[in-house]
Amino acid sequence: MTTAGAPNSRLRHSRWLVALVAAPPVVGFLTTVLAPDPHGHWSEHLASAALKGVQLALLLVLVTILRWRNLSGWLLAAFAIIAVGIVLQAAGDYQVADSIWRTVGDPGFGPGYYKGHDRSALGDLLVLGGGLAFAIIAGATRRAPARAAVLAAILAV
Repeated sequence: MTTAGAPNSRLRHSRWLVALVAAPPVVGFLTTVLAPDPHGHWSEHLASAALKGVQLALLLVLVTILRWRNLSGWLLAAFAIIAVGIVLQAAGDYQVADSIWRTVGDPGFGPGYYKGHDRSALGDLLVLGGGLAFAIIAGATRRAPARAAVLAAILAV
């Protein structure tokens, strides 16, 4: 590779990074705006489910960038736990949104309301545990500097 090609490569990577950072807020905004009226609690859960889908895609992109074949089985297991957690969060939020949609009166009694919240809460725990496990494993195996591992653990919480 020539030195002339290096800036172009960096520019392409920075464009991808900007796109990845911009994707969640754009998807959340569009989901909220495009959701049918009336907006409210249900549309917040719908937007949250859409954001979880973007998070899952970003996680898969991250694993690809980190070259998953070079990752240890423990790090891949942590990523898998996070992915399962995100799927549970998204499914739970969608279930809650579906149970609330056009419900008259107290939406807390719609079918699937409590189960959706429980599913999403389980997903929260898995994402937290997987994120902490990833940070600890990355730091302990020296795949990441100690400062980065501590920062990752703080961000996981």
